[in-house]
Amino acid sequence: MVEQLLDRLLRERQHMTDAHNHEEEVIALNLAIKAWYNANVKGSADKAQKLLKRLTEVTTAENTKKQRQKDSQLHRHQPDLYSYAYCYAAWYREAVFAEKNVGNTKASSAAMRKAESVLESMKDALMVPTDNTLDLVEDMNSLLVIWSNDVNLPDLAEKFLRFVNKESSDSGDQWVNTRSYNLVINAWAKSQRRESFNRAHALLHEMERSTRVEPDLLSYSGVISCIAKSKSSNDAKKAEVVLRELDKHNVTPDNVIYNQVINIHSKSGARGSAERCEKLLTVMHGLVNNGNDKVAPDVRTYNLVLSAWANEKGPKEAEEVLQRLESHKSINPNSISYITCMDAYARVGDAHNNLRVLSMMEKSFKKGNKNAKPTRRAYTSALNGLAKSGRGDAGARAEALVNTMEKLYKAGDTDMKPDTTVYNILINCHKSSATRAEKVLYKMGKRDVVSYTTVINAYSTQGGENAAKRAQSLLDEMQNDDVEPNAQTFNGAITAWSRSGSSAAAKKADGLLKKMEDLQIEPSAKVYTSVISAWSKSHEPGAALRAEILLKVMHAMYKKGNHSMKPNCFTFTAVITAWARSGEKDAGERAEKLLDGMIKLYEVGKDDDVKPNVFTLTAVVDAYARAGGRDAATKASNVVRKVDPLIKPSYATYNCLMKAWSNSQQQGAARMAENILRKLEDEYQKGNKQMRPTIITYSSCINAWAKSTDQGKAKRAQAVLVRMKQMYESGVIDSMPNTVAYTAVINSCATTYGDQLEKEEAFKIAYSTFKELSESKHASPNHVTYSTFMRAISKLMPEGEKKDALVSSTFRLCIRDGLVDYNSLFHMKQAASQQLCSELLGGIDCNDAKDITIDDLPYSWTSNVEQTSRRKRKHNK
Repeated sequence: MVEQLLDRLLRERQHMTDAHNHEEEVIALNLAIKAWYNANVKGSADKAQKLLKRLTEVTTAENTKKQRQKDSQLHRHQPDLYSYAYCYAAWYREAVFAEKNVGNTKASSAAMRKAESVLESMKDALMVPTDNTLDLVEDMNSLLVIWSNDVNLPDLAEKFLRFVNKESSDSGDQWVNTRSYNLVINAWAKSQRRESFNRAHALLHEMERSTRVEPDLLSYSGVISCIAKSKSSNDAKKAEVVLRELDKHNVTPDNVIYNQVINIHSKSGARGSAERCEKLLTVMHGLVNNGNDKVAPDVRTYNLVLSAWANEKGPKEAEEVLQRLESHKSINPNSISYITCMDAYARVGDAHNNLRVLSMMEKSFKKGNKNAKPTRRAYTSALNGLAKSGRGDAGARAEALVNTMEKLYKAGDTDMKPDTTVYNILINCHKSSATRAEKVLYKMGKRDVVSYTTVINAYSTQGGENAAKRAQSLLDEMQNDDVEPNAQTFNGAITAWSRSGSSAAAKKADGLLKKMEDLQIEPSAKVYTSVISAWSKSHEPGAALRAEILLKVMHAMYKKGNHSMKPNCFTFTAVITAWARSGEKDAGERAEKLLDGMIKLYEVGKDDDVKPNVFTLTAVVDAYARAGGRDAATKASNVVRKVDPLIKPSYATYNCLMKAWSNSQQQGAARMAENILRKLEDEYQKGNKQMRPTIITYSSCINAWAKSTDQGKAKRAQAVLVRMKQMYESGVIDSMPNTVAYTAVINSCATTYGDQLEKEEAFKIAYSTFKELSESKHASPNHVTYSTFMRAISKLMPEGEKKDALVSSTFRLCIRDGLVDYNSLFHMKQAASQQLCSELLGGIDCNDAKDITIDDLPYSWTSNVEQTSRRKRKHNK
């Protein structure tokens, strides 16, 4: 296109006079050079270079022909500053592209050498002494304006400026001025590069030392702008250094440059930043008193100080500045003043004070402060405060605010029209009530992905299968409404299924993950973790393996460079939990292998994201405890020792470890469980409140003794019960032993084996324990207690009248309490004589008594038996 236009212009040249012809050709070639610079495509610089050469040849021929007439006329008909500048810039761009985008250092160096050669040619052609002094500042600054607007070219502009300033010093022409330097400083500020401040500051120092240009207020302001955009920890100190330099060089400051420095302090939120803003405000007042009215603080100054207190300390300190502003003689707070204070309260969820400041704003406006008009932004802040407050009435209060906005809009205040953002925050205020949030969704006009996602998240928080179905329905509906879901939307729906408790939850969550991939929506690690969590809660066969496969997929994608798919500690722990819940025989080993992998990843890369924590450790121990097996408890204990000191076990870890020993059939398992109990007691007494034992802890220890084969286990179980009561009386545990603990002691008696003496001792313990429970004001026997005690009678008492009498009295108590279940009926039949069995079952024939089942008994006998969830599921099946 450029070449076609140039050819057309040159053909038209043939119909012009020589002088006019030459001038038009020069213009055409200059335009073509600029066009190639702007094209910025491969080969642009080479094309521009050839055109510059052609322009030089044409000019040389014409000048020879005219035998070098007047200098001014010759200068007009030769390559000008723009010709060389655009050609130089084209080569410079090509050098940068070759280095950064292609990585071709050799090509970059070659292009940079050509750029420098263009500058040398410009020097030879233009920077020579002449009879007439030329003023090229405006042309120079026009070029710098163009380059300063391109955030990728600050170094190009700086290099060009430095070259021109250095090489033009002997020419006698005026090429650069203060504005030239300021334009390059601003170019660095716009680029937001790391080196921006250092490069701009160096230019400022060059100006301060120069005899040709002097820095002005804009020079220092531009350098401070570089600092404001760098986001470094010591920005504020740098800004104050530049502010002091301004004073040293007798440049009079104004409130704009002070506001710049205060703004940097304000945004940092660093310790002491608010106090520093106050000191700068005091300095400004002092300068005003000394006669510099330009530096008088304005409402923006106070707003920045207010923001500094809000960022560093909090809303109360920010409001103190607002009150100072309200009582100021000449400055009134504006909308930003009130909104900044409101935002500070909103960030901490203080809706009450947020709304109070809104009321202050409304009163100020009604009293005539037109700059304090409540805006939609102010109401948005109030809604945000309610959304974050967690108040029970947040939804209702938010509805009232939106209704007010709607009324003001209908009354003619167009700024107050609630937009999608307002309604989205209103939905968020109803996050505790998904149905109300959904009503707002259908009330609002334009709905976006945030609208649908927020409602879906509300349903995911609610839990339950119906909530998951509704979340799924909304996900389908939004696509029909031409609203594209994103990863957060899918994650909300997946989480809803994960928390639904539905038997189909894991498959539904997995299906949504596949749908995301079909829609080419890239899932995040959070999405995968939610699906893994769904599988970990699933009772489906192979659920744990499926969860681990998803983890491996995540890790593979992360290793290929997709950093958004990086698994973290929570992801690994969810998979380990899936194995713990799986019931697989090798669940403990699979869980431990994952833990080892996490430790290796952490130690190799010192990556805290995958560092296992106490929840991970507890899940591994739980996997061994649930899987069982003779070696499970030993392996679980080895895991706890292996990860020390990287991970310190918690109370929950020790509870799972006790459960592992309790479920194992290893010799000495009960003693190991009791050792853990004593460790918890010791840790608590030493001041570690996190290790406080509970009823569950003691009951687990008693259960361990009940399941052991050790001699004297009944006595050891009873001793734990006694210690449990003592711990309650001393305030270590917060409640008396419950039915479970008493029943566990009776069970340790019922499962006692040994000689007659040991059995007699065990029965005495069982009887006294049952009696104590029956007479207790804090607990009472349940159906498990009765069946366990009946079993103890059956196994431990010799046949005779005493046995029959105890069986009779115990079973009649069981009938009275409505706690007869299958086990108590079975053990009664085992313990009682045929005649007693017949009597207890209503006097039926002895031969028929053995065939009586639980279904044949009166309802009142079984009415208070509590079925476990497992039995209920079995019954329903």
